[in-house]
Amino acid sequence: MIALENVCVSYTHLETAILQNVHLHISSGEWVSVVGPSGSGKTSLLKVIAGSLKNMEEHVTINDTPIYTLPTNERHAFLRNKVATVYQQFRLLPQFSVLENVMLPLLPYQKRKHLKDKAIQLIDEIGLHHRITHFPHQLSGGEQQRVAFARALLSEPTILLCDEPTGNLDSANRDIIIQLLKQIHAKGKTIILATHDPIVAEQADRTITIQDGVIHEGEVVE
Repeated sequence: MIALENVCVSYTHLETAILQNVHLHISSGEWVSVVGPSGSGKTSLLKVIAGSLKNMEEHVTINDTPIYTLPTNERHAFLRNKVATVYQQFRLLPQFSVLENVMLPLLPYQKRKHLKDKAIQLIDEIGLHHRITHFPHQLSGGEQQRVAFARALLSEPTILLCDEPTGNLDSANRDIIIQLLKQIHAKGKTIILATHDPIVAEQADRTITIQDGVIHEGEVVE
């Protein structure tokens, strides 16, 4: 479903490539944890799959489509209902309610009534119906992250990218997010999750480690 072949990523302010000759295949419905030290390229790998970098050419395919050969607008349209991302920072807009935050990214593309019905259902599923009219400052960190998951899932993506989604949470809220991830995975979603937390990483079907720009299968113990 996802294939990276000989992918390299470099930034002008770094002397060496952050990712070097990466070969990675991820099957549909697989949950893969990505571990490695800070700055090793975990976030860059997620950005490659999200289609947000440049000059990747034909080396990245999703469902056999080389996403970086598509014009930018076509690439974004192709990925909109296939790939969604949840970040360590919740990225909720403070002036909007829980319901509005979940709906906002797709309002330009779908009818409001349809989106509202789907958003309410997702908010119910994450256990926050009683918070639906509340604003981000009225929520705990764990609740805000659950709202971020609902927002990502509204487009019904087949691939969910998670960049340190439990990094700002205590252990109790981390465990709630783990259970949410298990529910998402059980519905057949492909999950690619970057994390420093071994408890989160071990939930996946397999783990890969990025070290010195190179991907290794499994965890690398120094």
